[in-house]
Amino acid sequence: MDFPYVFDQGSAQHRTYRLVGFGLLALAAIILPFVLPEFQVTRLNRVILMSVAILGLNLVVGYSGLLALCQSAFIAIGGFVTASLIMDHGWDYWMTIPASVFAAFAVGILIGIPALRIRGLYLAMATVAFAAAFPSLTKLEFWQIAERTGGANGREITEKMNPPSFLDGIFSSTEPARYRYFPIMIMGVLAFWLISNLVKARPGRAVIAIRDNETGAAVSGVDLRRFKVLNFGLSAALGGLAGVMWAMNSGFVAEQDYTFVLMVDLLVGLVVGGVGTISGAVLGAIVVVFGRWLCQNYFDYSLSSMIFLLLAVAAAMYVSRTQQEMGRKAMAFLGTFIALAAIGLALFAAVDIPGLYQLNGDGPLSQAIFGVVLIVVVFFAPQGIVGAVRKVRANFVQIRPVPPALPADAEPISVHFDPEIAHA
Repeated sequence: MDFPYVFDQGSAQHRTYRLVGFGLLALAAIILPFVLPEFQVTRLNRVILMSVAILGLNLVVGYSGLLALCQSAFIAIGGFVTASLIMDHGWDYWMTIPASVFAAFAVGILIGIPALRIRGLYLAMATVAFAAAFPSLTKLEFWQIAERTGGANGREITEKMNPPSFLDGIFSSTEPARYRYFPIMIMGVLAFWLISNLVKARPGRAVIAIRDNETGAAVSGVDLRRFKVLNFGLSAALGGLAGVMWAMNSGFVAEQDYTFVLMVDLLVGLVVGGVGTISGAVLGAIVVVFGRWLCQNYFDYSLSSMIFLLLAVAAAMYVSRTQQEMGRKAMAFLGTFIALAAIGLALFAAVDIPGLYQLNGDGPLSQAIFGVVLIVVVFFAPQGIVGAVRKVRANFVQIRPVPPALPADAEPISVHFDPEIAHA
């Protein structure tokens, strides 16, 4: 078979290709919670809720082009409303979903209305201020806010999501994260399905048109105010849904969980995964959640080995620059880095260099290593991981768009070119 293999969009081969891809993803999603240990399943649940929150942030930043950075506050709204309705009013988790989502949506609409008049860095500063101030607002004493949120101590949700009795042979109450994974996964899949269809529909095209050219969109009849505000509210609603999933997963909400650090994680996940893409939200969440955990737990090496590792990355980058095609660049980088890393492992296993700083998960350099990894990812994939994957995939599979068929009674328009008239 000659590469790249070309599919006609909408053909039987294209549909089979998509079905196989989605089938493999679904199979992996079903198997993973039973293969991973319990604490990793909890982290996997966090990946799902973070991906939903990043998807909401992407609606505003990636599709609307508005630099609004307050998604962490909407997650907090969803989490605190869920905890209050369960503990103060006896609701269950499923009953709180529409209420929490609507509460976040309403706040998003209220913030989106002023966003019509400010943009750029001014909008970023205003939303950052809201995200940074919101955790402190949960500790206010009036209107019984501190009692409902738990104040500085947070609030535990005593109601647990235990599996029903007819699933006792599959799930165990001693490992609740495995059961919680499936409701959280279903909520995440529904959110991604709805947003994916919305982006392809008329409202999504209108929002993208506003991002690309406001004047052109307005001339085409797009109501700028309505679509901007509604998109902002929908982004906040996804944050509220992520807050409900957060409460389901941890059973505890506290203001220190929703600081601006969480907003930075969401923004990093958006950029690394791919701005303006649907699947990039999932990849970005995986990098943020599992990447940080890997750096904190598995970088237990000396400073000298870290220096060697950075030199190996620099050498691999230099070698990859000598190649022209993206596929060859990736292969050159991986081959060079793997070869140098193997040499480094053998060298440091044989030679002990005492007296140098020891790096471990609790050391001050663990976050620096995570930052270096992100810089390398952004350097090689400026359009995010999704953009890099698409470039590599284009070397093997390409989807050829098919123009829509003309009506049966349509007559093709032919233009006759007369060189004499053109010359005159």
